[in-house]
Amino acid sequence: MVFSMYMNKFLLFVGISIILAGCVGHQSGHWSADYDEQQISVPQDVRNAYMQSTSLYGSDDGGRENANIAVLLPLNGESKTSGNTIKTSVEAAFLQKPKNNIKISFYDLSGDKMKRNTILQNVVSTNPDVIIGPLFADDVKTLHEIKSNRLPVLSFTSDVTALGDGVMTMNLVPSQSIEAIIQQIQADNKQDIIVFAPNDKSGQLMASLANQISDLYNVNIIGLYYYDSGNSDSIKDVSSRAALYNTRKAVNTRAREILSDILTKENISGETRGSLIRQLEKISRTETTGKLPYSAILFLGNGEDSKALISFLRYYGINSRDIALYGTALWQNADIATDFAMNGAKYVALPEISEDFNMIYSNISGNKPDYLAAFGYDATNLALSMLFSDKSETSYLLDPSGYVGSTGVFRLQPSGQSEHALRIMVLNGSETPNVLKEAQTNFLKPLYNMPSPDLTPIPEQPISTHGINPGDYINIPENLRKKTVYKTKTIGANYYDSEQTETQQTSEPIQIYASDENETISNPDFEPVKLESISRENIDSIEITE
Repeated sequence: MVFSMYMNKFLLFVGISIILAGCVGHQSGHWSADYDEQQISVPQDVRNAYMQSTSLYGSDDGGRENANIAVLLPLNGESKTSGNTIKTSVEAAFLQKPKNNIKISFYDLSGDKMKRNTILQNVVSTNPDVIIGPLFADDVKTLHEIKSNRLPVLSFTSDVTALGDGVMTMNLVPSQSIEAIIQQIQADNKQDIIVFAPNDKSGQLMASLANQISDLYNVNIIGLYYYDSGNSDSIKDVSSRAALYNTRKAVNTRAREILSDILTKENISGETRGSLIRQLEKISRTETTGKLPYSAILFLGNGEDSKALISFLRYYGINSRDIALYGTALWQNADIATDFAMNGAKYVALPEISEDFNMIYSNISGNKPDYLAAFGYDATNLALSMLFSDKSETSYLLDPSGYVGSTGVFRLQPSGQSEHALRIMVLNGSETPNVLKEAQTNFLKPLYNMPSPDLTPIPEQPISTHGINPGDYINIPENLRKKTVYKTKTIGANYYDSEQTETQQTSEPIQIYASDENETISNPDFEPVKLESISRENIDSIEITE
């Protein structure tokens, strides 16, 4: 699993390959016995928790005698940038509140698997009081197998299958990002949507998550398309199919043929003729005709893939004025803010990193922190607070009231998953997106409703549609409607739900009238217009890079 070397450009779980599987973290009795979600109050600041009153946490010099914190990070190799980012934030948190009776030991978890496993075994043998890290799911799973049940681990993986039995993550898990944006889709009254997801194990299981969560919020996914990430040909293909391009192009062609035939072959009055001319001119301005059966699109991939998809969709006749666009937290910090084709698109994001931590980290490293650094800082403060608390490690770490961290409020659960409050952002064409909805500041109101999912990959699902009838988009004179030559058939029907009866849906015909009977005819031959205004050369040559 390759972690990006440029974490300052991406949200944490953009850089970490998200691997989900068919179950969530284990919940042992030890790590769930003290969890009482009924006793929720205002969250405390994780940075100052153990410096509070002695009635809660003992004296400032108290805590465990000779406590040991082990930090497991890749400090060399291809992921050293990420590992050292966390190391800097861990040091920053500890040096702010140094304690003589607490020791922090760093271990370089890089190299091959055998070497990493040996390091993990050695660390566990030292009996640390708490472990911060590892970064990647493979190492977290190994640690899960060899550690004692009571030993708390504050990792940074977003693979929920690695969690449980005291193994927790500070990272944002994918289900929360997906649920938050589907909550917004429901709030926007978008009932029928389609979904784009990367064609890999991660993308398929994220699509499965979206499928389950959409049922929870009565949002109907009528189409699901997989694409090869970074592959322009694959992205172009799914965009064409999702836009029903061939169907809507055929509808447009048939509608123009009918209008042209009537104008050239029938004896019609001036007013009717003017109406037909205006219809022909209007329908000839585009390649496609027909209303799409969905009102929104959910993108489960990263910002670059989503930007390319939206560009192709726009080329095939879809834009954000007609169809609402939504993304997950994978869009956060992606280079999409000023893309005019994405104007109005909404996505979820973690709150801004706090100014306090921003200043602390910048003063130490000379760089601005990313979310990975913020998670490392909060993990260290949480570990220190736990060591100086008079509560058990379970009741402290799993406090249902949560904590105020460097990226807003969060809390840890018996399953090992972290729960983060998220914002809803709206792209506006500028470098600074608008905040549509601020993140919650406590857990008094539940953030998420999705129970632990039982996930299996789901196959691609072409759009369910009754098809499009050209006759629904033109107004044929009454006396000509019964002529066989002008009758229209539905094109592109693909309604796969056998339990429902297929019905023909007919929209209100478009009424177009000439404003003046003597109006000049601008298209005297009444032939369907050959569209030459859109060049495919540029769109075909788009390069999409990871």
